[in-house]
Amino acid sequence: MPGFWGPEGVSPRVDIYQTDQEVVATAELPGIASKDDLQVTLTENTLNIKGEFKKGTEERQEGYYHSERYYGTFSRTLPLPVEVKPDQARASYKNGILEVRIPKKEPGKGNIYRVDVQ
Repeated sequence: MPGFWGPEGVSPRVDIYQTDQEVVATAELPGIASKDDLQVTLTENTLNIKGEFKKGTEERQEGYYHSERYYGTFSRTLPLPVEVKPDQARASYKNGILEVRIPKKEPGKGNIYRVDVQ
């Protein structure tokens, strides 16, 4: 699977860019059969993509048999360019491409927690 194997083994190609409202990540995931083989997790500043690929080919002719199977897992954690709202993220998977859209957190609008004074 050209482009999927990196120096550390299996590693998908991921592009991350931002618009005015959101951060968008797209990952090329050849060999991932379905969205059930993917796990996407987020924090306010990181994206983690884990998955398992299973691919096999088989060719039979008279006096000839050829079979190849690729199995493996991967995990990739990427820093995000700005803080995001992970609880509002949306993801879709189609034709080997995973797209994750995450709304940006407003600057200066960090989480504020009230602390009771005893």
